Amino acid sequence: MLSIILKEYRQRARGIATLGLIMTYTIILGGVSFFVYLARYTELQTRASTSSQVGLALCITTFIAQMIMSLLLALSLNASTIAHEKDQDTFELLNLTLFKSFEIVLGKYLSSTGFLFLLVITAMPIYALAFTFGGLTTLQFMQLAVVVVGMTLMISALGLMLSLISDDVRTALGRSFFFLITLGAVTLIFGGIMKGALSSTPPVVPIYWLGVFSFLMNPLFSAMEIFNPSVFTWSQGPVTMPFLMNNGLLWIWSALFQAVVAALILLATTVIYPRYRASKAGGVG
Repeated sequence: MLSIILKEYRQRARGIATLGLIMTYTIILGGVSFFVYLARYTELQTRASTSSQVGLALCITTFIAQMIMSLLLALSLNASTIAHEKDQDTFELLNLTLFKSFEIVLGKYLSSTGFLFLLVITAMPIYALAFTFGGLTTLQFMQLAVVVVGMTLMISALGLMLSLISDDVRTALGRSFFFLITLGAVTLIFGGIMKGALSSTPPVVPIYWLGVFSFLMNPLFSAMEIFNPSVFTWSQGPVTMPFLMNNGLLWIWSALFQAVVAALILLATTVIYPRYRASKAGGVG
């Protein structure tokens, strides 16, 4: 497995594309922060906004931009790992090696996810700009980092699985982005319904659990709770909601849930891989 990880990292490090991707990623995040500061500069001069409000706006916009790019990169990088081998006609050669199925799956997953975490680390100095203005605590910064990690683990595992079951990179990318858009839309709809129900009586049981699932799957709701812990509180008195409401712990439960989902997807991919390898070998033979 270590050999696969080293091979993937060396392959990425050979070309200038990796350096260009890191620089582009950092420039985009820095540009977003710059335009937010530029938009709020007049308010700072006229004292219509405080520095803490500007710092909070910088953090929120940087988080949203990073989340979008992390989702896109997590899917594109992982969806092209195994599918790229098929396009290059090296998938059969990979299957002829002595590596076991779980070693190939984990090696591909760890190499791609590790590269994504490298991109996340490059964004930390931009996040640090918010500390110069205030409005963001170290705890909130760490909570946002946990949310990004959980989201990256889950989406990367999904992209890897779709890469295995797809015949080429184009198909894998198409399926990945379709699933991402569908998942985002569904969780936003049911999560929005759930959030709207907080000001009234609790919804019926099916909508309730669909809302819980949406809160756990969509990182936007975790970010909302991090910046405003009281945003998910029932207005009609205390209502028992397992591990979510009235505790301010949605971010950690969301990250744990996404990590478990990622582990299950990787397990399913490992189970499917030898069957897929056998079917391909049978087709070739």
